[in-house]
Amino acid sequence: MIDLKASGHRAMGLCVAFTLSVLSANTAPADEAKCKLTPEDKAANAKLSFDEFDQMGVTASTWRALEEAGCHKLAVEAAEDYLVNGPVLTPSAKSDVLFHIAQSLAFDGDNPGAALMVTAAIPPGRDNHGDLDWTTYLIGTWAFLAKDRARLDAAATKVAAEPGNGNRIDGDVLKGLAACFDKPYAKAYVDCRPPLPKH
Repeated sequence: MIDLKASGHRAMGLCVAFTLSVLSANTAPADEAKCKLTPEDKAANAKLSFDEFDQMGVTASTWRALEEAGCHKLAVEAAEDYLVNGPVLTPSAKSDVLFHIAQSLAFDGDNPGAALMVTAAIPPGRDNHGDLDWTTYLIGTWAFLAKDRARLDAAATKVAAEPGNGNRIDGDVLKGLAACFDKPYAKAYVDCRPPLPKH
């Protein structure tokens, strides 16, 4: 099991990797050949660590692999089953899985369902993930989904002002959501943020 607070740099790198991969994956139609999830797949997922299932997507039936293939509904189903049948997760890992369910719902156009899942992902103590201002990022995402413009703008400003590359990236995501406030989440998340820096 991975504790994100203890491995913040690694987790942040994986989050950035997801951000980069999702930029192309969620603008294309689902890869139907990869959209499958059997009872055997769910049983195999339940044996995976959080890192393997959520962050790395080591098999085609994990949340990450299904989401990157554009299989939003199956990604939600895989993550839901993992929460029920998988290992006991740390609070920060569970927050990640819940938030990723929210993202899959939002990419599929279900803003009310996504907003509800984002609220479930807010840590009970409103803790951060290492150096990330995680709670403010979640509140900003919720505000976009719930169409609360003032709260989204406040969250975007707060996260962008926090130190660290992860907060800059999350701040840019929230700025993108604000810039395309009336667009679908997939469009706002992918197309409306400031451009990623070139390395």
